[in-house]
Formats: sequence, structure tokens, C-alpha cells
Amino acid sequence: AVVSTQSTGGSGAVGLAALIDGQLPELQGKRVCTILCGGNIDTTVLGRCLERGLAADHRLLSFTVVVKDAPGGMKMLTQRLAESGASIKDILHERAWLLEDVFAVRVRCMVETRDADHTIEVRKTLTDNYRHVEFIGLSDASSDPNLTSA
Repeated sequence: AVVSTQSTGGSGAVGLAALIDGQLPELQGKRVCTILCGGNIDTTVLGRCLERGLAADHRLLSFTVVVKDAPGGMKMLTQRLAESGASIKDILHERAWLLEDVFAVRVRCMVETRDADHTIEVRKTLTDNYRHVEFIGLSDASSDPNLTSA
């Protein structure tokens, strides 16, 4: 997906959408110009659209992982993510809801990756280093055969 600093409203891009979707076969092969207008999209909505686009392109990876609840446990996780080239967008650790082990903490993370191949690499880093990892959302390999790691 292409991300630009320019934006248009949904109705302002209808002509372009019709061209991209092949809804105007009579224009195929012809030189065509379409007007993009609007641009008064709410910044919150724009952020959601961009984030969903990243997820659809398998450039967002959301997961929970169980790490040791000891000095350095979170540091090791974030260091591994940094070394893999993933950018942490959101992170939260929960102690109260992990009933199995009082010396562990569940960490929920959302990271941004470069592309689908990088997502596979990050997934492999996590599964190679942690016993309890659960991937959430569109980048779940069980829902996309192109994202199954070896």
C-alpha cells in the first residue's frame, strides 16, 4: 500500500476506485484523468485507515507473549524486537490475569514490520525464544497460508 501525505474523502475518490476496480471497461487503454477531491477526513479516522492498511499488508503484528517477571525480562523482549528490526507501536504487561505462573508476566504487543517476509522473521524470533506466544488478528498464520513460518 502506498501512504502519502495527501488525502481525499471517500466520495472524492469514487472515480479512482471505479477505475482501479475495473468498473469502467470502456475506458481501458485510454488516457484518463480523474479528479480527487475532499480531503476533510478526520485525523482519527485517517489513523485507523492507515493502521488497517498496515494490518492488511501484514506489516502489523499483534501478539501476546509470556516472559519472566524479573529484572530484565521485558528488556530482553524489547531488545529482541529491536534487533529483529520491528518497531513497537503498543506494549502492555499484565500480571493479574496470568494465573499459571506468579513469576511470569503476559505482555501484549503490537509491532510494525517492513513487509510480510519481515513479519515471518519476527514471528520466528518470538516462537524460537518464548514458549507461550499467541498471534492475534490478520497476521495470524493460521488465517493466511502465505504467512506460515517454517
